[in-house]
Amino acid sequence: MRLQFWRWVLAPRTTWQARRLAAEFGPGMDARTAWVMARLERHPDELPIAMRHLNGEENAS
Repeated sequence: MRLQFWRWVLAPRTTWQARRLAAEFGPGMDARTAWVMARLERHPDELPIAMRHLNGEENAS
Protein backbone atom coordinates (compact mmCIF):
# COMPACT_ATOMS: atom_id res chain seq x y z
CA MET A 1 0.00 0.00 0.00
CA ARG A 2 2.83 2.40 0.77
CA LEU A 3 4.34 1.93 -2.70
CA GLN A 4 0.99 2.61 -4.35
CA PHE A 5 0.63 5.82 -2.33
CA TRP A 6 4.03 7.12 -3.47
CA ARG A 7 3.33 6.15 -7.05
CA TRP A 8 0.13 8.17 -6.90
CA VAL A 9 1.84 11.16 -5.34
CA LEU A 10 4.87 11.15 -7.61
CA ALA A 11 3.30 10.06 -10.89
CA PRO A 12 -0.49 10.52 -10.84
CA ARG A 13 -0.86 10.49 -14.61
CA THR A 14 1.09 7.25 -14.92
CA THR A 15 -0.96 5.64 -12.14
CA TRP A 16 -4.21 6.76 -13.73
CA GLN A 17 -3.13 5.37 -17.11
CA ALA A 18 -2.01 2.11 -15.50
CA ARG A 19 -5.38 1.63 -13.82
CA ARG A 20 -7.16 2.21 -17.12
CA LEU A 21 -4.81 -0.15 -18.94
CA ALA A 22 -5.30 -2.91 -16.36
CA ALA A 23 -9.08 -2.45 -16.45
CA GLU A 24 -9.13 -2.63 -20.24
CA PHE A 25 -6.87 -5.69 -20.34
CA GLY A 26 -8.78 -7.57 -17.67
CA PRO A 27 -7.78 -9.82 -14.79
CA GLY A 28 -4.67 -11.16 -16.56
CA MET A 29 -2.60 -8.01 -15.98
CA ASP A 30 -1.14 -7.18 -12.59
CA ALA A 31 -0.76 -3.63 -11.32
CA ARG A 32 3.05 -3.63 -11.52
CA THR A 33 3.08 -4.58 -15.20
CA ALA A 34 0.37 -2.07 -16.05
CA TRP A 35 2.24 0.71 -14.25
CA VAL A 36 5.48 -0.07 -16.08
CA MET A 37 3.73 -0.22 -19.45
CA ALA A 38 2.02 3.12 -18.82
CA ARG A 39 5.30 4.67 -17.65
CA LEU A 40 7.23 3.44 -20.69
CA GLU A 41 4.58 4.85 -23.01
CA ARG A 42 5.50 8.36 -21.88
CA HIS A 43 9.14 7.77 -20.89
CA PRO A 44 10.68 5.10 -23.18
CA ASP A 45 14.17 6.04 -22.00
CA GLU A 46 13.39 4.44 -18.64
CA LEU A 47 13.35 0.91 -20.13
CA PRO A 48 16.41 -0.38 -18.17
CA ILE A 49 14.94 0.87 -14.89
CA ALA A 50 11.55 -0.62 -15.74
CA MET A 51 13.04 -4.03 -16.50
CA ARG A 52 14.87 -4.07 -13.14
CA HIS A 53 11.59 -3.09 -11.46
CA LEU A 54 9.66 -5.90 -13.13
CA ASN A 55 12.39 -8.42 -12.28
CA GLY A 56 12.33 -7.40 -8.61
CA GLU A 57 15.82 -5.91 -8.67
CA GLU A 58 14.91 -2.47 -7.29
CA ASN A 59 17.50 -2.57 -4.52
CA ALA A 60 20.27 -4.21 -6.56
CA SER A 61 23.30 -2.13 -7.48
